[in-house]
Amino acid sequence: MSTRIWHDRFANDWMRAFPLGNGRIGAMIYGDPSRETIEINEESLWSGRQHKENYHSSPEILQELRTLLFQERYEEADQICSQTFLANPASVRFYESFGELQIDFADKREYTNYRKELELSQAIVRVSYQKGNDWYRSEAFVSGNYDVFVYRMSTDGAPFSCRITMQRGQDAYTSALNDDTLLMNGCVIFKGDEIHGEGVEGMQFGSRVYVVSDGKQTADKSSIQIENATQFTIYGAFATNYNVNIFDNDETIPYRKKLLASINAVKDVDYGALKQEHIAEHKRWFDTLSFTLDAPAYEEIPTDERVNRVKNENVEDNDLYVLYYQFGRYLLIESSGKRATLPANLQGIWCNGFTPPWGSDYHTNINLQMNYWPVESANLSDTFLPFVHFVKMISIFGMDTAKELFGADGWVINHTTDIFGRTGVHDFVHCGFFPMAGSWLCLNLWEHYEYTNDRKYLEEIFPILKGSCRFVKDYLVEDCNGYLVTSPSNSPENAFYYQDRSGEKKSSGITYGATMDFEIIHALFTRMITACEILGEESFAEELKEILTKLPPLRISERYGTICEWIKDYEEVEPGHRHISHLFGLFPGDQINETDADMYQAAKNTIDRRLAYGSGATGWSRAWIINFYARLKDGTNAWKHLRQLMRLSTAENLFDMHPPFQIDGNFGAVSGITEMLLQSHKGKMGERIVELLPALPDGWKSGSICGIKARGNFVFDMSWKENKVTKVTITSMCKNTLRLKLTDVCGPIVTRKAYTQQNSVLYMDFAEGETAEITFRPFET
Repeated sequence: MSTRIWHDRFANDWMRAFPLGNGRIGAMIYGDPSRETIEINEESLWSGRQHKENYHSSPEILQELRTLLFQERYEEADQICSQTFLANPASVRFYESFGELQIDFADKREYTNYRKELELSQAIVRVSYQKGNDWYRSEAFVSGNYDVFVYRMSTDGAPFSCRITMQRGQDAYTSALNDDTLLMNGCVIFKGDEIHGEGVEGMQFGSRVYVVSDGKQTADKSSIQIENATQFTIYGAFATNYNVNIFDNDETIPYRKKLLASINAVKDVDYGALKQEHIAEHKRWFDTLSFTLDAPAYEEIPTDERVNRVKNENVEDNDLYVLYYQFGRYLLIESSGKRATLPANLQGIWCNGFTPPWGSDYHTNINLQMNYWPVESANLSDTFLPFVHFVKMISIFGMDTAKELFGADGWVINHTTDIFGRTGVHDFVHCGFFPMAGSWLCLNLWEHYEYTNDRKYLEEIFPILKGSCRFVKDYLVEDCNGYLVTSPSNSPENAFYYQDRSGEKKSSGITYGATMDFEIIHALFTRMITACEILGEESFAEELKEILTKLPPLRISERYGTICEWIKDYEEVEPGHRHISHLFGLFPGDQINETDADMYQAAKNTIDRRLAYGSGATGWSRAWIINFYARLKDGTNAWKHLRQLMRLSTAENLFDMHPPFQIDGNFGAVSGITEMLLQSHKGKMGERIVELLPALPDGWKSGSICGIKARGNFVFDMSWKENKVTKVTITSMCKNTLRLKLTDVCGPIVTRKAYTQQNSVLYMDFAEGETAEITFRPFET
C-alpha cells in the first residue's frame, strides 16, 4: 500500500510544500536546503470578530418579492433582492497565516541527492541531501499529544551553523527571550471598508519557539544563532485567544500561559520517545483503513513525476489513485482530527498569506459539506466532531437570521460563513443567497447517526435538525398550482433565461422552487421523520409527512431529457456550470436511484449535457461527478473522471486545484472512490442494503480494502480478483441485521454464519462486536 509522497528536487513553491497538522496546528514544509521555510497555521487565526449583522428586509418586502416571482417579473424581483437581502457588512473576513518559521543555514554549497518525503502513515516529513561529503537530514511533525510542532535537523557528524527566526508579515513582532526561546506576540488589526465593515483590533495570538542543540547558541533581538552543531531540535507552540464555545475572541483566555505550559511539558521528553508516541497516536487515526490495488507501485519514481506522467504521457498508474485516496484521508485527519476544534475550511487548515483565495472561509452551498462526505465511509468518524459543534453553534446564530430576514421560525444559514457566526447573505445575492444550506448541513449530521446508530448522538442533534425543519416549514409557500415551494430560490450560482412581458430574452438567478431545494427538503424531512419515530415525536413526523405530499415532483425536461434545474423547464445561462445542483438527489441524496428508471436515465442525461458544455473544470466539481457516476453504477466513467481530476486539477504535492488550491476536491474524490467500492444508501432508513463493488472500473481487476464502513455501523474487509468479490469479513459495531445485495460480482456463498436470503438480498443478524466471514466461490464456466 502506497503511503509515501516524495520529491527529488526542491522548488520554492507553496504548492510543492508538504502539509503536516494535528487538527489545530498546521505546517507546510518547503524543504529548502539553504533557507528552510515552514509556514505555520493555527485553525482559529482569523481577521474579524463577532458582531451582529444588519438586514434590510421585512415580512412585507418578502411578500412583495414572492408576488413578483410568481408573476415571473424576475428583473424587478432581482432588484429587490439586491437592495434588501445582502447583509451589512456584506462579506466575511479571512483565515490567515500564523507566520513563517525560518532556518537560514550558513552552508550555502550546492546540494545533491535531494529527497523530501511525507510518510502518510506516520505524519512525518523528512528531508535529506548532501553538501559535499556531508549528509543533512531533517524530520518534522506536529504532535497531537503535546500540541506542538517539532522539527529536528542533524548531520552525520559534520558541524554546521544556522539562524532561526519566527516571522510574520503584519500585526506581530518577535523577540528573543534568551538564547533558546523566541516569543512572538500579535494582534490582528483589520481596516474598515464598505464590504467588510468597521475596522478594529481583533484576535490576539502568540507563539513560543524553543530551540535545543549540541552547539553554541546565542541570540540577538529577534533570532537565535546556532554554531558548530551536529543536531538541533525546535519545539513550537502556537495559540490565539479565540473561544470556540462562544464563537468570538475571549480576553480571559490565558493563551500565553498555555504556550509556556506546552513547551515546558515537551522540552525534556526524549526525542525518540516523543516521535514514537506521535507515530502511535497518528496510526490510531490513519490505520483504520487500508487499500491496495494489484498494480505496479512505481514507488521509485517521485510523486510529482508520477502525476506528470499521468497528465502528459497517458501513463496508467492505479497505485497513484491509492496514494491519492490515502492522502485525502490524511488531510482530513490532520485538519479535523486530533486537536481540532473547528471543521476543515476551504483549505483545510493550510493557507498562505493574509488574503487567501475566497478567504479560506466556509462555503456552505457544497464545499463544507463535501469536506465531510468521506468521513464515515472511509472510517474517520472521530474527525467529524468539530463539524458537529460548528453546526450546533451556527444554528444558534441562524435563529436571528431566520426571524429577521425571512420572518421564520427555526434557523438558517446561507452561502458563506466564518468562525464568528455569520449566517446572512454575503458577497453578492446571486451567489450568497442559499437558505437551504443549513438543511444540507443537517444531512451531514444525520449521516453520522446512520453510520453509528448512536442514539445518544441522535438526541444531541435532534434540536438542530428540528430547527432546520421548522425554518423550512415557515419558508414554504403555496404557488398557483397548489404546491408548497421555496420562494425566493436559486440553483447555486447558476442562472436561467426567460422572456419578460415584452418578449425580450433575459436572465435571472432568482426564482421560486429550484429543484435542489426540494431534493434537500425531501432528504431532510425523510430523515427527520425517522428520527421522530425513534425519539417519540410522532406528531411532528406527521406534519412533515403532510408537507412532503405537497412538494412539487421532480420533472424531466421535454427538450433535453434532463432533470429540470428549476420548477419550470428553463434553459441554463451556463449549461456547463460547475454546480450540478439538481442532481443532489442522486448524490449525496438518495432520492434518485434505479427504482425510477426514467429519472435515473434523466440523471445520466443531465451529466452528459453538463459535460458536453465543459462542466467539471474545477477540482471539486470533477470530484462530485465521480460520485455521480459511482451512484449510476458506471465504473468506467467514474474512473475516467478520477483520472481527469488527476490530470487537470491536482498539484505536484497532490493538493486539489480549483484552481487555485481548494481542499474539497481531495475529500470529494475520497468519497467517490469509496462509493465505487461499496454503497449502502438504498432501502429504508434503518434497513439499508449494502452493495459490494457497485462501480468497479475494469482496470481495477484485483485489490482489497479493509476498514471501509457501511450504514448500520458495519465495517468491511473486502478482497476481489478478476473484478469479482472473493472474500469479505464483516464486523458489526452494534446489534443489527446486515442486508447484503448479491449482484453479479458475488459468486456462490460459503460462510459458517447463519443467514437467510430473499430474492437477491442476504440477511444476517449480528450481535455487537460480532465478526463473520463470507467467501465467494468462483463462478462456474
